[in-house]
Amino acid sequence: MFAMPRRILVASLITISLAHVSPGSACSSLSRKPLVTEEELFSQASAVLVAHLTSVQEIAAPDDMKGAYKQIIEASAQAIEVIKGKPPDDEKVRSAPFAYGNCTLPLLAGADYIFFLQDRDPYITFLTGSAGPILNRNGSEVRERLDKLRSLAK
Repeated sequence: MFAMPRRILVASLITISLAHVSPGSACSSLSRKPLVTEEELFSQASAVLVAHLTSVQEIAAPDDMKGAYKQIIEASAQAIEVIKGKPPDDEKVRSAPFAYGNCTLPLLAGADYIFFLQDRDPYITFLTGSAGPILNRNGSEVRERLDKLRSLAK
């Protein structure tokens, strides 16, 4: 009886995880920005880290987002590995609510992520290099990406 809902949940999480990877996704900014390399994204980032989200909540949107959203998403992020820079002092990351066309990631408590943080834009999107949720940090694709990021930090 519980096998079917579990399969649906796993399939949904995989779909969400892969949805942001495709350049053919609905992200409205893709048509306006040229695609950049991971090396460029890394050099533009003030911090790059692997983090585990311990909680996620909706909060009132700050002034810079109120025109688009009444609420934004704020997640508590426990750094697992800092590859570049320094994690946020408050251990929080923020994002627009996950929605079709807004280039953001679904922030899920209990999941791991790779975050590329930028001083000039404090919100998490996949356009800046962030990725997740990561279902298996030991998976070959994730390990390869992390190894590449570590080599860029040297």
